[in-house]
Amino acid sequence: MVSTNILRGFNDDYCDPHTVTSEHYPSLLVSLTIQKTSPLKLKATYRLPNSTKQFSFEGMVLSGGFDVAAGVTACRSLGCSKRVGTSTMNWSPQPTCEFTCPDGTSAMQTCRYMIKELNCAADAMSLLECLTNERFWQYGSYSPTSSPYPGIDLKCTDCEE
Repeated sequence: MVSTNILRGFNDDYCDPHTVTSEHYPSLLVSLTIQKTSPLKLKATYRLPNSTKQFSFEGMVLSGGFDVAAGVTACRSLGCSKRVGTSTMNWSPQPTCEFTCPDGTSAMQTCRYMIKELNCAADAMSLLECLTNERFWQYGSYSPTSSPYPGIDLKCTDCEE
């Protein structure tokens, strides 16, 4: 017996941006960009296999696996040449993270942690180069106010205008 509550295959062009997550689609990560620095919010963009269709979602970064090299790389990706520092910060879950379906429809979902581990080389220019584990949402159930690893406040200097 097939459940009627499961999401249909990605070729069916069905997507509810209010409830769907990245795990619903087989896909290839094509970009990881910074949307906000305090607290640090990222946007992941994926391409569907054998297609030009893309979907994207936003989420927060957990401080546990965010080291100095990740901070430098994040600042470089913003066009900054130096990193002032990072500190941890709690944040309130709010419906301010956007999910965009392959057909272009989008909705705001409550923000949650999307990633923890970033392993950046000293010369990395993009956070996409730093991913060691693409299991986004592995820490999505952590509470931002009671987590042992809160969010990140990123401060960069010497940025391009």
